[in-house]
Formats: sequence, structure tokens, C-alpha cells
Amino acid sequence: MFLPLYLQTFTGNSNTESVVRHNLQHTIVARFLCFIPLDWSEEGRIGLRIEIYGCSYWADVINFDGQGVISYRFKMKKMKILKDVIALKFKTGESDGVILHGEGQEGDYITLELRRGRMLLQINLGSNQYGSILGHTSVSSGSLLDDHHWHSVVIERYRRNVNFTLDQNTQHFRTNGEFDHLDLDYEARVNGF
Repeated sequence: MFLPLYLQTFTGNSNTESVVRHNLQHTIVARFLCFIPLDWSEEGRIGLRIEIYGCSYWADVINFDGQGVISYRFKMKKMKILKDVIALKFKTGESDGVILHGEGQEGDYITLELRRGRMLLQINLGSNQYGSILGHTSVSSGSLLDDHHWHSVVIERYRRNVNFTLDQNTQHFRTNGEFDHLDLDYEARVNGF
């Protein structure tokens, strides 16, 4: 069942070059947006091109020039994370580079990087105090990811169980070590290369 919560009519342009911008007076939170063209041109044609701005997230698409880094700061100075989900899409022509990295003072870390065109996920939930049980886990997926096409990555972790999905191919694995929490400091970095 579809229930429209917000209806408004917008005036568009009358040619193919001009841009018409409309700012909404109220914030809209929606899962779907539906746009219906109401008028036809004098030639009997109808067309529609729309861009939506103002999403409350940082950005839908971020372009890097090889020097940029985006930091995500957690609400608390130190995060002891039992469950997390990281999802992103990327495209690049580079075969090597770090995409995401976060670490903690106790040696825990998570790193997502490209190495020779393959995706490499490295995660460490910690080692025991005697060093006999090491927590480092490394899993790779895909190939030729430096093809200038969009690729999707989803990392779902609950305790030591991880689902690592790259372009709808999922690997299920359990991290090494004996700890369940990912102890990160107050920020993680997303890098561009």
C-alpha cells in the first residue's frame, strides 16, 4: 500500500539546457520518491531529469584526488564494538590503496584495501596477553577491481563471525583469536587513491 505523505507541484524548464532548482521548505524522510511529469512540450514529448540534494548522510558519492581522507568520528572517544556493518561502493583505476582503516590503542584494527586489483579485508579483534593466540585475520576477494566500474562491498560482523560480500559474492568466516569486540579509537578513516 502506498501512502503519499508529501505532495507538491514543481515548475520545470522549457528547453533542454536550462536548470530549475526548487528548495523544499520542510525536511522529508522517505524510502522512495515518486516524480510524475504533468505537462507535455509543444512537440508532444515529455522528459524528466532530476537530481536530489540535501541528504542527511555525508555524501552519496565522494571523489578523491589521491590526497583526500575522510574521518568518521564515533560518538564516544573509544568504541568497543560487538556488531558492525560497513557498506560502500567504489570505482577506481588504481590497483593498490587503502580504502578504510580504523585502529585502537590495544592493537585492534580493521583495514579494507586493494592489493594488485584484489580486495583485502584485514581485521584483528586482539591477541591474548601471552601472544599465543593471535587475532589477525586476512581474507581476499575479487580480481581486476581497478576497472573503473562500480563495485559494492559489505562487511557484516557479529562477534567473531563475519560476512564479507564483494559484488554479491559472500564469504563467511570466523576471525582468529579469542575476543569478540573490535576496540577502536574514536575515528576511522576512508581514503581515496
